[in-house]
Amino acid sequence: MIVWLPLIEFIMATIAMFFLLCYVSEVIYLKQLDMYYKLERKFSFFRLFMVLIMAPITIPLSKYAMEKSLYFGIMLVAILYSLTVLYAVYNKRKHLQFLLKNTLFLDVLLVSLFILLRGGVRSDTYLLYYFIILYDGAKYGVYGTITSLVQSLIYYGLMSYGASVISSVPFDYSRFLIRVIYLITLTFIMYEINKLIKESHVNEIAAKELAYKDSLTQLPNRLQLLDYFEEKRARYDKTGESFGISIIDIDIFKQINDTKGHPFGDKVLQELAQIFTNQISSDDFVCRFGGEEFLIIYDESNKDKILNKANLLCAKIQKYDFFGEKITVSIGVSMYRNNNTMIENISLADEAMYAAKNTGKNKVIAYDELKLSLKHK
Repeated sequence: MIVWLPLIEFIMATIAMFFLLCYVSEVIYLKQLDMYYKLERKFSFFRLFMVLIMAPITIPLSKYAMEKSLYFGIMLVAILYSLTVLYAVYNKRKHLQFLLKNTLFLDVLLVSLFILLRGGVRSDTYLLYYFIILYDGAKYGVYGTITSLVQSLIYYGLMSYGASVISSVPFDYSRFLIRVIYLITLTFIMYEINKLIKESHVNEIAAKELAYKDSLTQLPNRLQLLDYFEEKRARYDKTGESFGISIIDIDIFKQINDTKGHPFGDKVLQELAQIFTNQISSDDFVCRFGGEEFLIIYDESNKDKILNKANLLCAKIQKYDFFGEKITVSIGVSMYRNNNTMIENISLADEAMYAAKNTGKNKVIAYDELKLSLKHK
């Protein structure tokens, strides 16, 4: 059994490295999106894996193992440390932020203690340094890669030499030098892998954002509308909480384009997009629906409140100075109906909007009121 332990160490470290790289490839781009904690959570589980699985299998049974009580003491500290970091990244407590900022130093120290227990350069436990270098390279870029490498080399040298002194075995300089070269070489390889993964994910996100946005107004387009609508539909199915749909059309927009030119019309659309963005709440959704039409989904189940918001928006646009021109809009509003498809729900608001245009423009009409008036006729 003891003869196979170094091979077991190497195989387990390689497998764990592969899965860690897969996880890092999934979340490395999140640093660009200010989602640092998700990367921390991913690595926290690997930290527990190293402490609870790899170290217990390889260290106590090895002929290089030192005093078992010392080993189990360090294991207990390592487990408590790993669980505390895991708790910190899920709870975001302010008093634990210091711990998260120093995980690089503490991880290197933890691995170095395992190396000391395992017999220094005679052990393959040094492979665990690659986890730390890969992780901190993903989290901090060049700075994290270089810092983790330098700390790993320093601690590896100290602990390996300390292990040789304690065990009265001559320090194997040639093996140590070879492993230092391995660490440095593979660090550069891992940094390039990290960089390529990040560039790939950033390009993927940019392409996705481009596909989901209207190029002129930078508002979401119909693709994003579909996702948002289905999200609200799912919420309705679960809670019964409804929402409002509003279609907004610019009055006499064709005349504006014909007299002022399309570049002026584009500027009007961009300015309107900014007004809509500023007027709606963070829970509402606005998109360019097509041409001079915009669509707003109000995250509100009270129809009167939605109509009030729509009327305020209509009045604000009427008073707004669009580069020396006055512009008005017609707005149709409807409430979500569970038996209708998305297109059918939008069509109800669209029908109300055309009723507003046909009865004088620059007004808000709700579909329910339109339906009621038609019934009385």
